[in-house]
Amino acid sequence: MRKASEQEYFPYGSKLVCYIELTKDKEIRQVQNYVQEKRDAYYRVKNDGSKLYAVWPGQYRSDLFEIDVPYIYKKFVELNNQNLIYKCL
Repeated sequence: MRKASEQEYFPYGSKLVCYIELTKDKEIRQVQNYVQEKRDAYYRVKNDGSKLYAVWPGQYRSDLFEIDVPYIYKKFVELNNQNLIYKCL
């Protein structure tokens, strides 16, 4: 598993990226591609101790990433733009 912040670019806004939340109670949830659900997941990460992960599908394999800088994720949720790719480095 890698960290999103360590990638040169990360497609936070892409509909192809699947977000997974691990709650403090060890419950696993898939975060649906709706702005309110993504926003709710962000606040659970920020306030309740949940962890957020993403599966980024590639051409030959899919990779798992920890969303280790959640405020950047929130920025993309608020912008709600599927075409934005964040330059991390």
